[in-house]
Order: sequence, then C-alpha cells, then structure tokens
Amino acid sequence: DVVPDPSPIIGPSPLPGLFLNCGWGTGGFKAIPAGGTLLAQLLASGKHNDISRPFDLDRFATGRLIDEAAGSGIAH
Repeated sequence: DVVPDPSPIIGPSPLPGLFLNCGWGTGGFKAIPAGGTLLAQLLASGKHNDISRPFDLDRFATGRLIDEAAGSGIAH
C-alpha cells in the first residue's frame, strides 16, 4: 500500500501472466468491487479500457501519477 501516489495499481506486471490489483489503502474495501470489474475486463479483453488505463503500473516509470486528493476524505 505504499506507492508514489494514493491510487491503486490495476493491470499487468512485468512478469508474464501476473496481473495486479493492489495498493487500495484504507478506502479499498469500498472501491474494490469496481477494481475487480476493471481487472476482469482487462483479463477478458487483453487490454485496458479508458477507466483502468491510468491505474497501470507503468505510470510510475512515465511520471503519469494520479492526483486523487480531492476525491477522498481520508489520508492514505
């Protein structure tokens, strides 16, 4: 649950066949049903959709961090 931005990771890992859905922090229990749906869609289609794409692991390498400061009333 320690990432450079307060957002989860949803998507493939560098290891073939290993997919991630983690880093949800303290608010994850409310959002994980949507996260599970996004991961299931990714697994079924083999590609991100517009909602899941920003949560890909490569955002850390490319500097496309997610700023959700206004979206949550809790600190992560």
